[in-house]
Amino acid sequence: MIQKKYLFHDFDALVKIVDEIKDSENYKTASGVLLQLYNPKVDSDDDKIVDYINNNCSNACLIGLTCANIADEEFDIKDDPIELNVTFFKDTRLIELEFDMRDATGFVAGRMINEQLQNIPNAKCIQVCYSCSSTIIHSFTNEFRHHKLPVFGAKSGRSIRELNTSKVYGQSANPNGIVAIIFASDSLRVFMDNCLGFKEIGVEMMVTQVIGDNIIKTIDHKPATEIYSKYLNVKPNNYFVQNVCEFPLIFHRQECVVARVPSAYSEDGAIWFTSDVAKGERFRLSYGNPDNLFYIINKSIRRLKQFEPEALFIFECGNRVRFLKNLAERETAVFLDYNMEASIGIGYAEMFITPEGDGGALNSALVAIGLKEDETSDDSIRACINFIDDDTEVIEDNREYIPFIERILYFLERTSNELDAVNKELGKIAYTDQLTKIYNRWELENKLNELMKLNADSDYRSSLIFMDIDHFKRVNDTYGHDVGDYVLRETVTVIKDNLEPQHIFGRWGGEEFIYILPNTDTKEAQEFAETLRHQIDTYVYSKVGHITMSFGVTTTVSGDTIDSFVKRADEGLYKAKESGRNRVVVN
Repeated sequence: MIQKKYLFHDFDALVKIVDEIKDSENYKTASGVLLQLYNPKVDSDDDKIVDYINNNCSNACLIGLTCANIADEEFDIKDDPIELNVTFFKDTRLIELEFDMRDATGFVAGRMINEQLQNIPNAKCIQVCYSCSSTIIHSFTNEFRHHKLPVFGAKSGRSIRELNTSKVYGQSANPNGIVAIIFASDSLRVFMDNCLGFKEIGVEMMVTQVIGDNIIKTIDHKPATEIYSKYLNVKPNNYFVQNVCEFPLIFHRQECVVARVPSAYSEDGAIWFTSDVAKGERFRLSYGNPDNLFYIINKSIRRLKQFEPEALFIFECGNRVRFLKNLAERETAVFLDYNMEASIGIGYAEMFITPEGDGGALNSALVAIGLKEDETSDDSIRACINFIDDDTEVIEDNREYIPFIERILYFLERTSNELDAVNKELGKIAYTDQLTKIYNRWELENKLNELMKLNADSDYRSSLIFMDIDHFKRVNDTYGHDVGDYVLRETVTVIKDNLEPQHIFGRWGGEEFIYILPNTDTKEAQEFAETLRHQIDTYVYSKVGHITMSFGVTTTVSGDTIDSFVKRADEGLYKAKESGRNRVVVN
């Protein structure tokens, strides 16, 4: 594998570059040729450039985008050169697919990728660049996540001053499209790092109302912009976005930490984002410090050097560049010092999906991708780089003088962490059932109260499973209460294996449990309950052997209260008991 970077300002220079590429021996002998085009200019003829490259490099796959240019005017990149980066593969085959989203949906485009992957047994990873909405790209990637392939790339951007049209590059320059490259190889190995570096601080909050999938209308049932006026004294005005870019919202999605930065706001206090947000998600504010960001980058480069890639792709968020200002080049320079031919694309969002399905569209991050063709190596993929982990020494700050702002931030971070730790410890006592270590009834009622508010705000619907261990009194009477306690704990262990981040599970009392499935319809909840029933039915308990459980399932309806919601599920449980036990009844 060979990578080479070309930079140009005008079309005549592009012609010479294309001639050099297509006349090279590498181009003629490569198993696949990847061309990446990243354009910071606002006045270039995109169609002319893309057509010329495609017409003269027909053996190559072209992918790229117009760059995000949202930093302050003194750091404007519109006069920077356009980058055409070429990677020649020796064993890897490239399959390019392009979609005009004016004529297709994200679901249909994603299904087409899925069909392609079913016929490519050695598909290794996918690069995706796009200029469509977050709603479309979210449904697009969901249709092929089950193939468990790394996915990386970026969303196209534009200049906030010139307001040029953002476009994705492939066979055409498209303002509303998706371009995907499937890498197929038995020898290709992948390095992926999600470099964020913003530190969480303050209390946890919840998204309580959304519009579509990229607008938060309310947070904790109040206008979304109020969190910035409350915690940062930032009021909605012409400088709102600039004032909050250092304080992204931080969400935890399985193993991946995802940041969201406002791109605009509306009069009613709603906040707009360039990537997806979901009702019911919890988050905390975070703050940025250049040293923290560079610390994470240095951790990434150390691991990258161990991987020893033959090609290096960097995808950086425009908001990160805006935040770092004159230090932005220092961040990418670390990677260029390792590989001066590395490609660099600056977008509105970074695409980062691990084989486990963690991640999605990121904000404020830098995504580092390394590739090499080496069957003897292993992949190296991290969903998130932590500040402290097992392989990192704590670096002491030995400066004699530390700036005032840094001291204040350090103080806030430390006190916030200590308060968080205390609150979590108190929470274990107040919210946890002491025998089974899951939520107790008091906390379940709090969670149900939050859920009722979410349901009242929109068409958001959730389901509840009320479950009970059959003939549990017989277990206590026959084997004693110690064995009965063991059965309760073991049952909880079996059920907890099914827990997902948004699920809520707790002990209602005695041998009764409640499982809450936010944003889940009746059919899905019934199928889930049947899965739990089967797992318990086939589980072998020490001393007791075989037990069963009965399940009542219901879904929220208009006008529901906590009492009516739980009562319907309880009635379903009663019907399951009356009709023979060890079954699921929907009510």
